Amino acid sequence: MLNGSPLNSGPLNSLPGGAAEPEYVVRGQSFVWALRVLVAGADVTAQLTGTVTVDREEGAAGIAGFDLFITPGVPVVPTDWIGRTVILDYISTSAGETTETRRFTGQISSPTWNPITRLLSCECSDQLQYRGEAMSIAAIDALVGGYWSADLYEPTTGRSHWDYALERMSTRAASLDCSPTGALRVTSWYAHRPDFVFGPGTTLYQSVDVELAELGSITNRVEIEVSYRYPRLQQLIESYSWSHPHAQGAVGGFCGWRVWSTELPDTNMIEDAVTGAGLTMIGRVGGFQLPLSMSDPCGDGSPWVNTVEGLWLSATASGGRRWAQTVTESYTLTLTTAEGENPDTRRVSRDSASFEIESARADEWEGSLVTDLNAEPGDLSDEARRVSALRCLLHRGQTEIVEAHRGTTVSWAVPASLALGVDLTHTLSLDDQGARATGKCRRIHDSFDLATGEAVTTLSIAVMRGGGISDPLVVPGAPDTSLPPLRGLGGELPTQLGGRQFDPYTGFPIPPYDEERMGFAGNYSINDNEPAEHYPRRFDLESRDIPAEYRDERTATAEALYRVGIPNDLLEL
Repeated sequence: MLNGSPLNSGPLNSLPGGAAEPEYVVRGQSFVWALRVLVAGADVTAQLTGTVTVDREEGAAGIAGFDLFITPGVPVVPTDWIGRTVILDYISTSAGETTETRRFTGQISSPTWNPITRLLSCECSDQLQYRGEAMSIAAIDALVGGYWSADLYEPTTGRSHWDYALERMSTRAASLDCSPTGALRVTSWYAHRPDFVFGPGTTLYQSVDVELAELGSITNRVEIEVSYRYPRLQQLIESYSWSHPHAQGAVGGFCGWRVWSTELPDTNMIEDAVTGAGLTMIGRVGGFQLPLSMSDPCGDGSPWVNTVEGLWLSATASGGRRWAQTVTESYTLTLTTAEGENPDTRRVSRDSASFEIESARADEWEGSLVTDLNAEPGDLSDEARRVSALRCLLHRGQTEIVEAHRGTTVSWAVPASLALGVDLTHTLSLDDQGARATGKCRRIHDSFDLATGEAVTTLSIAVMRGGGISDPLVVPGAPDTSLPPLRGLGGELPTQLGGRQFDPYTGFPIPPYDEERMGFAGNYSINDNEPAEHYPRRFDLESRDIPAEYRDERTATAEALYRVGIPNDLLEL
């Protein structure tokens, strides 16, 4: 809410309320005027000659110029005048009432000495850029506001602070300049209820001038393409188990296996099978090993002799893979006025940005199963950075459109004493010499001719035209790049045993060796006295192939359209 009304609920400049009651400039008055100029604290008014000028414009350094007559015999060192402070006041008296207003505060930037005429011509500046450069980043943030993103601009370290201030200003429909007293300030471009009204007879004859914006300069549509990349940490863990088909009974199935004993896999075979499938071994092989020598393990009076460790009656093993997948989110953001929605009347400006999240964790992810088993997979997206960059681009685009629609300038001249209170922050209204216009003041030019006694101030306003309503600049949500959980193969591994022609348990013939079959292959310890195929002793397993959509770059697109309303300031000729 703003002033009790919802934001963006109507055309710009339609909020209730506004400025205080306007001041109506009254014509037909006579004035006596004078100047007071202080240089480095010393009053040099008596040395002024010729014409004194002051020119202040929104978003630019204010400048002033004057000539000083130096009495013969007084030595002059022009370089000593560089940087001296300057204060210029205008003093107006009417009907016995005297009013003083500050017109300029700054420093002498360029003195020029003429030894023939003994005139020291002083060009002065309020040093806007240099004062901005001298500010800290925190001070600029507090003064300027706006939006900024490290993903769109160069780091601030070792770079111009003034450029940084301008980057922030590019996201605001406002100007950064100095007041007549030299204070840095930010003022909105939008006109409100007039602060000063110049009615019939208040302007100098034939001084009203209207400079219309050219069609080609009125951008009404900004199209922004953004590419945002970040790593997605993927992980696939596959767990396997294997048990000898006859490992039953006491001692972990040993007693059942012993009846018709067979070869068994060892630890190295199982670990090699895991790594041979392209997996990283996780932990150690688990399960139940063939026991070492025992006097009577099965309670049947038969001793057991075994000195080889690491033979398994049943085993479990897990392996995994980690990899980093690139995710790219593409955004198409369009800001447009009502006129910009029509293809026949569009005047398009384009902008783009590309940034990505770089992470040492992503670089180390593939080998981290060994060093950091408990590390969690997931997206390394930085939502704050994404929102900051997109918000900055949106506001920069909106500002570009608004600025393009305030290219029309209306100017008029008045006696300086009629414009004493006018500043660049004010909204002015004109109704004179066939022109009616209202807009925010963009320039004030003073000319004080000491020879003729003429003191004239030329005022210029920016007039916006366009209409329409504005949508809130809400950053779009991230497009969906998710995938279903990836499942591994894993599971229970089979067994095939050879070394006999007939299965000692079923009596059926033992099938030929199947080299494609996963799991353990081996032979019975005792054959059945007939020629039989001997299987190679091996342990094999396979892992799942990673589908391309989980491995290759993952892309998704989001689009958003934002309407930009432009106030319809008064302009009638």
